[in-house]
Amino acid sequence: MIVVIEKHNTHRHPKLMEGMFRLRARVFCDRLGWDVQVACGQERDKYDDEAPVYLIYADDEGREVKGSLRLLPTTGPTLLADLFSDTVPDAAHLSAPTIWECTRFCLDDRIVDKEQRLFASAVLIAALGDVAIGAGIESIIANFDATMLRLYRHIGCEVEVLGSTSRYGRPIYLGLFTVSEPILHRIKARMLEARLAAARPREASAPQSLTLASATR
Repeated sequence: MIVVIEKHNTHRHPKLMEGMFRLRARVFCDRLGWDVQVACGQERDKYDDEAPVYLIYADDEGREVKGSLRLLPTTGPTLLADLFSDTVPDAAHLSAPTIWECTRFCLDDRIVDKEQRLFASAVLIAALGDVAIGAGIESIIANFDATMLRLYRHIGCEVEVLGSTSRYGRPIYLGLFTVSEPILHRIKARMLEARLAAARPREASAPQSLTLASATR
């Protein structure tokens, strides 16, 4: 299921929050080797103190974190403005109430099957689309590498690459993702395709329904 966590309901999900920060440490520090802050096995930064919205993909019991992402309004502090400003074109204006930044997108490093990872990614992106449409968000911006760009396009996202930097040794892109009902329908169709593909090797297992548990205002 997807759990949407905001400042007002963070206290209801301490285990999921801890699991998300531990997953971020494993992915961004241990596996990717990013220069991030890890304490007591959890990765956090100053943007986690800016009342972000978290989307956490968990098992049906809401105990095990399978993936997560973080959303922040571009009208406040963002990673893009502070760390990746060299990916922003001079003429671009990317601060508006209807534009939000997505960061810390990650999946459980124990999900190794390609189709299962594709499905998990699509689940998170589809949930992001549902939340964005419900909140009146028209565009999502994010920085990512070439691997993630291919993934986003394969899932069905409509992403416009605005700029890039090679400051980290490989290109890091800035993308603008359009949010709309037709795009969301396409992503959900790809999600179902990935789910069926991931389930084929386990013919004896009946497919389970996706639960969306949203706690937004």
